[in-house]
Amino acid sequence: MKTLSIGYSTCPNDTFIFAGLAIHDKDALLAFDPVLADIETLNRWALEGRVDISKLSFFAFGKVREQYALLHSGGALGRGCGPILVARRENDLEQLRDGTGKYTIAAPGNLTTARLLLTLFLGYEPQFRQMVFSNVMPAVRDGEADFGLVIHEGRFTLDAYGLQSALDLGQWWEEETGFPIPLGGIAVRRNLGSSVARQVDQRIQKSLLLAESEFSMVNDYVKAHAQEMASTVIQQHIDLYVNRFTRELGDEGEKAVRVLLQRAESAGLLTPCDLPLLAY
Repeated sequence: MKTLSIGYSTCPNDTFIFAGLAIHDKDALLAFDPVLADIETLNRWALEGRVDISKLSFFAFGKVREQYALLHSGGALGRGCGPILVARRENDLEQLRDGTGKYTIAAPGNLTTARLLLTLFLGYEPQFRQMVFSNVMPAVRDGEADFGLVIHEGRFTLDAYGLQSALDLGQWWEEETGFPIPLGGIAVRRNLGSSVARQVDQRIQKSLLLAESEFSMVNDYVKAHAQEMASTVIQQHIDLYVNRFTRELGDEGEKAVRVLLQRAESAGLLTPCDLPLLAY
């Protein structure tokens, strides 16, 4: 039996997608060893080549395209689900945009797509202060940072911190390009070959189908990794980030990823790569 390491986050959309694969899917020829970590840790591990298959921010994926290719399923793309720049009410987005103010932005990692999007929006790289995504809004609330980049379920809970949305980067992206916002995807080592990549895709799609048709079978797994979230927030998170692009990237999703990577290359934030984007 061949065993492959597979990395994904503890966020409800990822545990929902991969629960069936982790706890129900048994195969005599190909097995998986799940490794759960926050998205920035997964991004760094991919740079080090530590995992066979992994959820990655698309910004991080752009940096490891020589070693990894993209699968068709399991990704996080969509509309109305992009990162949000939050602030206390007195902070001025226009001064941040024109570069006249010296602001600190709490951000959930150097390799997140959120950080890439804000840099593309501003046209320059602002002063980021990296921290775990769960600490971003408390840091802004407490005055330790002027703005914060919010990802995941943070868009549902910012009111509880007394913060406002200064900028919806997903909305900006959609208006700017017409494409859904590509946040993260599932990458596989190129040296595993197209046949293995296809098998992995099929198993992820099977796992997702189980979660969608028999949520009771995966509910405990999802909740176990989201202990601090209310059930309503967990469901909102899944509803927002698990969609048709998760099941199959498709032409529209693939074009969205290509546009994001091309814009990052044009801005000098990524090195161009001539290898195929997809694993097969």
